[in-house]
Order: sequence, then structure tokens, then C-alpha cells
Amino acid sequence: MGGGSYKRVYRSTAYKSRLTNGLRDDHDYIVIGLTVLKRGLALLERGTAAIGVVDKALSFLARFADQCHHGKEELILFPLLERRGMQFERSPLKELVSEHGMGRYFLRNARRAAERYGSGEGEALGDLEHYFESYFNLIIGHIGKENKVLFKMADNYIGPDEGVAEAEKIEEQLGYAELLAELEAIKRELTQIGQS
Repeated sequence: MGGGSYKRVYRSTAYKSRLTNGLRDDHDYIVIGLTVLKRGLALLERGTAAIGVVDKALSFLARFADQCHHGKEELILFPLLERRGMQFERSPLKELVSEHGMGRYFLRNARRAAERYGSGEGEALGDLEHYFESYFNLIIGHIGKENKVLFKMADNYIGPDEGVAEAEKIEEQLGYAELLAELEAIKRELTQIGQS
């Protein structure tokens, strides 16, 4: 993952375009973002990192995981599955949408705690760690449910190419390539901090 030319690839091994392939790719970047944030918090606890790099990682997750990735699911994939007959109340959709909301709650409060800590409120570090840990555990489990259950089901409900153009439009609007380049910059910054 280098500089700034990230072109989305929604291709399966059979070269058939699938929305779920791109969403799985997003999960990989979200896990990287979580790992980067975890490392940033560890450096912050040791006093070697500034709150700024942690705030950048939190901002990345809010924009990439919640706005972009969950946006594609909530605005494209989930409604498409419902139109194809998947019942919201009797499928994984209800639980997954609920988890998106819980994730927003944890992430918002982690960002608020980071702001408080950056303003000199030392005890806010405990809140930041608590909300991040809650977010981390929720999202790791959530990704497993989507990758192992929902996306396999989705591939039986929707055909190749369905939803792909809409997903690419959201990515364009939210600056997908720029977000991934930002993640790389945060990783480099943490590496430099860890070496100093």
C-alpha cells in the first residue's frame, strides 16, 4: 500500500464484480486502522506519542469505517438485501445495524475523551482506553459476522455488479483514496515516533 492511487477492486476470482468483495477489502483496512490506533494508545500511555496521532487514527476510523464502509452497507447492501426478500427482523441485518449504532457511540466517546485528554484532562485517558477497547472488541466481532455469515448470504441474494456503481460513487464522494493514503501517513508517523 503505497502513496495515493487506490482503485477499488470489486472482482472475485472469477472476475465477476461483487459488492461484497469490496466490503471485505474495507474490513482489512478497518483492522489496520484499529491496530494503528491500538499502537498509538500504547505509545501515548508510555508518553512517547502525542494525542494528535491518536486523534488522527480516531478520525480515520470515524470517516472510513463508519461514514464510508457502514454507509455503503446501510445505504446500498442492506436495503438491496431487503428488496430481495431478506427480512430485517429475521436475519443478521437487525443485529448488524444495531452494532453500527453501538460502534458510533463508542467511537464518539473515544474521540470526546481524546479531546479532553488533549486539553489537559489527564483522567480522560482512562475513558479513551475504555471506549476504544469497547469499540475494538465490537468491530472485530462485527467484521467476523459479516465476513463469515452475511456476505456469504448476500452473494446468494444479489448478483454480480449489483450495488457496485453506487458503492464507488460513495467512495468517490468521501475520498476513499485519500482516506487510505491518510492511514498510511498515520502508520508512518507512528513508526517514526516508535523509533525515536
